[in-house]
Amino acid sequence: MNKNNDELEKLQETALRYYWQPTQPWNEIAEMGPEIADASDGIRIRINGKWGIDAMSGLVLVNVGHGRSSIVEAINQQLTQIHYGNTFTTSSPAVIQLAEKLASITPGDLNRTLFTSGGSEAVETALKIAYQYHVNRGEPQRAKFIARQGSYHGISRGALGVTSRAVDAVELFAPIMSNTTRLAPQPQYYWREDRAQTLEEFSHDCATAIEDIILAEGPETFAAVIAEPISFSAGVAVPGSNYWPLLREICDKYGLLLIADEVINGFGRTGKWFGIQNWDVIPDLMTVAKGITSGYWPVGACIARDHVFDAFKGDMDVTYRHHFTYGGHPAGGAAGLVNLQIMEEEGLVDNAARVGSYLISKLKELESHNSVIEARGIGLLCALELVADKGNRTPFTSLDGAAKRLTRILAESGVYTRANDHLFIAPPLTTTEDDVDALVEMVDKSLAMVEMEFGLS
Repeated sequence: MNKNNDELEKLQETALRYYWQPTQPWNEIAEMGPEIADASDGIRIRINGKWGIDAMSGLVLVNVGHGRSSIVEAINQQLTQIHYGNTFTTSSPAVIQLAEKLASITPGDLNRTLFTSGGSEAVETALKIAYQYHVNRGEPQRAKFIARQGSYHGISRGALGVTSRAVDAVELFAPIMSNTTRLAPQPQYYWREDRAQTLEEFSHDCATAIEDIILAEGPETFAAVIAEPISFSAGVAVPGSNYWPLLREICDKYGLLLIADEVINGFGRTGKWFGIQNWDVIPDLMTVAKGITSGYWPVGACIARDHVFDAFKGDMDVTYRHHFTYGGHPAGGAAGLVNLQIMEEEGLVDNAARVGSYLISKLKELESHNSVIEARGIGLLCALELVADKGNRTPFTSLDGAAKRLTRILAESGVYTRANDHLFIAPPLTTTEDDVDALVEMVDKSLAMVEMEFGLS
């Protein structure tokens, strides 16, 4: 039911008084008013009474779209049957079946799933598994990790330890975190220093930089490498075809586990079931969340290859004693099963590949804008690289207030997404080519308005 202005204003006042909105500066919320989402359907969502295209799929997770009653019904049925058991000692049919389903769609022998209730927990789980894997094999000195500059892997203590995205203020929490992570270059081709390098040459250098770190400090001190197949936080950085195979080779050579963070990439987003499948590489551990239920229930997971799980077989000395109260919740299993069934029956992975190809072709046309220097992406995971000056490649955020203004104009035009130095375009996997045409037209007009306001036209 649509709320009138009086009801909306009352809700906003209540939110300002009682609700702690994460990540957003208080003064901006107080000035602009809280954003309240109260309805959604398909690829559209209503915020503060205005309908628009959900161009970021919530937080890149509403893969099957909004308003899927079959998922809601499955959750309700599960909750009436058994809503919770002791997940430390028991499981439920739906959760077991979801684990089996995941084994059937993940690459290679990624057959063992440990469920969590979100992506940060999944990463936390993977890091601890990687360390204990080496402990169980008699190498407790392998306690360090390699991540990549500008990456985001979550906000729990361990996950934040391998995160380096500036907006997460990792340095603020440095005193309470152990210094066990080394950062390697992000394969973000646009920002390469040597402009003459090909994508493959640049990707090769980024991968071998990880080998250099390993050799400099000793292979026997490192547990694992963690990376997103395609880094969303780095502006949808798609590496060259040689990057991931080389990374797999390096990890095998020096005994490190390879962790693919698929929290955003996974479940069809890139036109494959999982982002890593674009390079036919099998990681040792895979973290997932978000699209596993399309956000209808909070579920995350760490999925391990057989040889990793084998290191934990035995008595309590080698058992993995780590769990979350809501990891493996029965309703999450039910939601995940129906969500994946929808994806298969409606061919949403193939749709993401097909419509994603059309989307990137339309976004490429926006490179004619003075504020857009590059459109890139794969599947329905795309972004525009925004600049204040094309000649000097000056970041868009150097224009004070421009990114926030663009986000606001987009919302007023009917497009809900996020803009900083990148404009992210990652709509639900149910998006059609007609939807793309409407979306890109609104982005085109919004960019033109901001360029005129800030003197970029």
